[in-house]
This record gives sequence, C-alpha cells and structure tokens, in this order.
Amino acid sequence: MIRYGLARLLHLFFVIFFVSTFTFLLLRLAPGDPAYILLTKHNVPASEEALIALRAELGLTESLWSQYIHWLKDAILWDWGTSYVSKEPVVKELVYRLPATLELAFAGLLVMFFVTIILGISTAIYSNNCLDLVGRILAIVGSSVPTFWLGFLFIYFFSVQFGWFPSMGRGTLQHLVLPAITLGLGLGMVYARILRTNMLELNNQPFVKAAKMRGISRTRIFIFHIFKHAFLPVLTMLGTSLAFMLAGSVIVETIFSWPGLGKYIIDAINMRDYPVIQGYVVFTSCLFVTVHIIVDFIYIVLDPRLTVR
Repeated sequence: MIRYGLARLLHLFFVIFFVSTFTFLLLRLAPGDPAYILLTKHNVPASEEALIALRAELGLTESLWSQYIHWLKDAILWDWGTSYVSKEPVVKELVYRLPATLELAFAGLLVMFFVTIILGISTAIYSNNCLDLVGRILAIVGSSVPTFWLGFLFIYFFSVQFGWFPSMGRGTLQHLVLPAITLGLGLGMVYARILRTNMLELNNQPFVKAAKMRGISRTRIFIFHIFKHAFLPVLTMLGTSLAFMLAGSVIVETIFSWPGLGKYIIDAINMRDYPVIQGYVVFTSCLFVTVHIIVDFIYIVLDPRLTVR
C-alpha cells in the first residue's frame, strides 16, 4: 500500500510538471499581448516605448527558457508570481476564491449523488414499467441539455418569473440552489442511467439468484445485494466529476456571477494574465490528481478483493 501511495505521488509530480510546461508554452504562443491589453485597460496610449517598458517590467522580454526556469523555481517554493492586473500574489488570490468554488462543487456533487442514487435505483427496481420509462426519458433529456442553457432556463423561471431564488451572487443558501442544481443535474442523470444498467446486469448473477431462492424481496435484493457492486464503477466517475466540478465550473460561475475560481480565470484569460492562468492550471491539476488518488484508495477499501501491486 505504501509503494502504491508513493507511486501515485510520483505520478502527481509528473502530471503537474508536464501540464505546467505545456500551459506555459501554449500561453506564449497564443495571440494577444498582455502589455497592450493592460495599457488599453488603464486608458494609457500604447506607444512603442510604453509597450517595451511594460513588457520589461512584466519579465516578458527575457527568453522563453529563462522565463520558464524562473517561474518553475518560484513555483516549487509555492510562489506562483504576481497578477498583472491586481498586483496581488497569485496564491493569495486563488486561496481567497477557493472556498466559493469548493462550496459550489460540493453542493453540485450532492445534487448529482442524490439524482444518481434515487433515479438509478428506482428505475432499476421498477424496470419496464411507467416509472422506468419516465425516469429514462428524464435521464436522456437531462443529460442532453447543455449546462449554460439549463442555467438560463432556471434563471428565467425560478428567478424572473417566480422570484423564488436570486439569479446571481453568493451569500445565503438560496444563492446556492440554482447554481448547484445546474452543475449537478446533468451528470446525475448520466450516472443514473449507468447505475441502472449495472444493477440490471447484476440481477442475473448467481448470488442474486441465491438471494431470490431464500425468499428475499426484490427491493431488498436491489438495495442491499446488488447496489454495492453496481455502484463501484460509478464511484470512480463520481471522483472524476468532483475534480471536474472543482476545475470546470467556469460556465456556471459565469452565468450566476458566482465569485469563485471559474469566474476569476475567465477574467484572467481575457486580460492575458499569464501568472494567474499558469497558477490556476497547476492548482486544478493538483486537485484533479489528488481526488483520483483518494478515489482509488476508497475503491480498494470498498472492494478488498482488489489487490495493490
């Protein structure tokens, strides 16, 4: 188990190294001059002299290799540079916005989890009847609707028409409801279909037939005998989804003006704020790989038959 953990930590190191290198090169190849954008933002004439002076101040006149080595040495010491726009340390900015993104991601994961469990189990138990048909239609529709369109739909009905929930901002539980449902509903529908399929396939296994012969009810068999085995593949995807929500809630945060990392990175991309973009990519890469490692360990704990080599 210790060797497995060390191997995964080594994996984490290599992933972060390659992601940071690739991101650094892509940013320098992308169109847009940070110096020009910054001068324009502050209504300063973008003369050639002003551009050269600001590029030198930002360290953009050094060679690519020199810039990368400088950034990498600082990043190892937990110094991811200073934002071109706010002049604040990137680490401080990311840590300041992280609680909002964590709050939204875990709320979205909770929505996704309950939708998966309730819809997946109920459609498996009552397969081939009206409830199953309605559940499958909801699953197909829910998993097909784009997230941004679902968000706008919720805002129109539940904020504008009914006035039940605020359409933007963060502060109370009501602010969290619509963004969390928008984030978690679609994935929950997808996983509910997968869980239903897994449970129906396991329904013909010998251990299930043995349970039926002992006179155990169909509902009890599905919940207490089949669910544990059917849920293991879904668990891996749930871990991936948490990482996706932490790193990829950009659209939802933008639609609902949620003050998290997603909205922050959109602003940074528009301003070509290189230190912020690089720091965000490394930060989310760490989160993504760490969540996968935790899920792998949970998988082993839930199914001891799996051995670690």
